[in-house]
Amino acid sequence: MATDAGKIRIWNMALGYVGTRTVAAEDERCEEAVQCSLYWDAARRQALRDYPYNFARRRAWLAETALPEVYAVEWTHAYALPDGWLKVHHLVNAGRRRLIHADAAHERRAPFLLAATDEGAELLLTDAAPALISYTSDVPDTSRFDDLFTGMLARKLAVMIAVPLLKNNTGKVNELAQLYSASLPDARQANASEHKERPAVDSWLAAR
Repeated sequence: MATDAGKIRIWNMALGYVGTRTVAAEDERCEEAVQCSLYWDAARRQALRDYPYNFARRRAWLAETALPEVYAVEWTHAYALPDGWLKVHHLVNAGRRRLIHADAAHERRAPFLLAATDEGAELLLTDAAPALISYTSDVPDTSRFDDLFTGMLARKLAVMIAVPLLKNNTGKVNELAQLYSASLPDARQANASEHKERPAVDSWLAAR
């Protein structure tokens, strides 16, 4: 099978944190490769959900769908969620005109509830119409990862594979979990530096 060099690099970074041997290919017949392959998708999705990394953030207009009767007493609209979504960060009530003051962006955000039908279809329930969401999308392609996320994903994967690889070494497992958690504030700060809010317009000047 073809080897994803970016994936193998992250696997080996994770294995380095754990303290075991490294691997050369996804299909290598060793326990390290088996565990990395087993936990890879879950580690990636969990790491993406832990913080809205810029490369994985998306915006989408939602398509309205039938509102289940059991939710009709609380909400007025139901929307289908986009393919590959992992976490909704906020919903903009696009039907309202832009407010011109310091809290404009936050006042245009509408409450919502994530739910599912009996058939398993995922829904977003809200009173906003139309609905524009900001969300994190799953990004399986390692070539699109930035260096910040690559390092965080290696830490997350290390936490997950440490249990089966190290068996009863709970001390090391806890150490790796703390390493990941402690790194999140630095990741948030670095990622936030790449995003600046639009300056607010003074409402008195705007009215003139």
